[in-house]
Amino acid sequence: MYQCKLNITVVSENITLQAAIKSAALPEDCEITTSSVSELTEKCDKQDTAVIFDGLEAYRKGSALVGGKTLRVLLISTDKLPLANEMKDKPDELWTIAENNDNYGLLVYYAEKLIAQMKQSFDYRLQTVCFNTAFDSIPDLVWFKDIKGAHLIVNNGFCDAVAKTKEQIYKQGHYYIWDIPKEEYEQGDYVCLESEEVVINARETCLFDEKVKTKKGMRQFKTYKSPLIDEDGTIFGTCGVANDVTAQHNINSELEVILDSMPFAVIIADEKEDVLAANVMFYKYFPDYKGIVGTSISSWKNSVFRGKLEDSEITLETEQGILNLSCRIKPINGIFEEIIGQAIILTDVTNEKKRFEQTAYNANTDFLTGLSNRRCLFEYFDSIKYTPNIATILIDLDNFKKVNDTYGHKAGDDALILTAEILRKTFPIDFVARLGGDEFAIIINGECSIDELKRQTEDLLAEVNRAFSEKTEFGGLGASIGAAAETAYDGNAHDFEEMLKKSDKAMYNAKNSGKNKICFFSEE
Repeated sequence: MYQCKLNITVVSENITLQAAIKSAALPEDCEITTSSVSELTEKCDKQDTAVIFDGLEAYRKGSALVGGKTLRVLLISTDKLPLANEMKDKPDELWTIAENNDNYGLLVYYAEKLIAQMKQSFDYRLQTVCFNTAFDSIPDLVWFKDIKGAHLIVNNGFCDAVAKTKEQIYKQGHYYIWDIPKEEYEQGDYVCLESEEVVINARETCLFDEKVKTKKGMRQFKTYKSPLIDEDGTIFGTCGVANDVTAQHNINSELEVILDSMPFAVIIADEKEDVLAANVMFYKYFPDYKGIVGTSISSWKNSVFRGKLEDSEITLETEQGILNLSCRIKPINGIFEEIIGQAIILTDVTNEKKRFEQTAYNANTDFLTGLSNRRCLFEYFDSIKYTPNIATILIDLDNFKKVNDTYGHKAGDDALILTAEILRKTFPIDFVARLGGDEFAIIINGECSIDELKRQTEDLLAEVNRAFSEKTEFGGLGASIGAAAETAYDGNAHDFEEMLKKSDKAMYNAKNSGKNKICFFSEE
């Protein structure tokens, strides 16, 4: 606990003097220890201590034993004052009293004044220790200058930066302290002196980015400077606090290089969605947002994501064409796991998506004709099996083996390709597939009457015959067609295997009855 402890020794046998000192009022947080001796015989050099000598004789005998840390007080009568003035070894305090008078009240006054002075000295010393300890504990550079720019007080951090002691720095100017010739300063990118003029003119604290040449090389400082304003409004100097942010700037530069080296777009925002950084790839994809750093991310977010930023895939029109970008949002957590920002990563997945689509296409498409294959046919039917009305048509080319044997597989392939084109043309909105070999299938999803089904299949057969008749190698080719249609009631599912069997029976019935014909399945 803060407590001022003072010691007063009285070299006297004067009871009145001792009583006056003991009855003196004490300041707050102050306690005093008093003692009386007839003669000072031991050396006294203690802090917060005073020795009161009663008379010239006592002072002459004992003052030499009192060191510099202890106050020396001489009590004499007014008629002895000329003798006191002639002394070479003068006391720190001189108390004068009238001879043969009641001086008790005056002595109490002197004692209270002495105690108050000692208490003030004690407080000042403690405040100085506290200030210097805190001042030198600050890792930043801290200094006080007079109005002419001479350094008066600096901390250890400042001394380390300039490689000089406090004694060497005292009352020295900028050029000496930083070892920068005036000519070099004027030619360089330095603003230290100019910023002090700004602070004095502004009469308020200002923040500056300053570059300084030190023993460790060029350093970047984030500097707060304030004017020192007296009670009457007079500016008598400035003070400053400089934080060396060189390492932080270097880290930011390194991170910038890393960000720009990434093969995907990155934009980083804080918890308020103000943009902190964006890399080269981001500007490549979004050239209209080159000034986005330092602004809100909202305009970009509203443009690209229609206001709602989320993990998703977006399509972007660029000068290079259509791009597919995969967006991932990663929260940035602080030291206490709180979210302090977010990183948005946009990866070009255009080629990947094309490969995926190509793979899916290859898996579901007949390579020769470009029609859906058997696997895709079954997947499609599974997706529509609860549709009330479905019709299936199977087509098998007649005499196809003869074309292969006579004109080769190239002719056979051309016949299959031509058949696929005719199927697409005749059934433009229906599902058409090649089941394998020379067999094809069509699924009609929805209402289709027998009359309509008959008309479409007849048109198909007529078109096939017309196309085949135009080429010599296709002479003798025809098509046997079998069709089946059914309605599922009460939400029941169709049995695709069963429907294919029905169409297959109808198709073989067409073949067995002379080929190049159409048959419809009937339970009868």
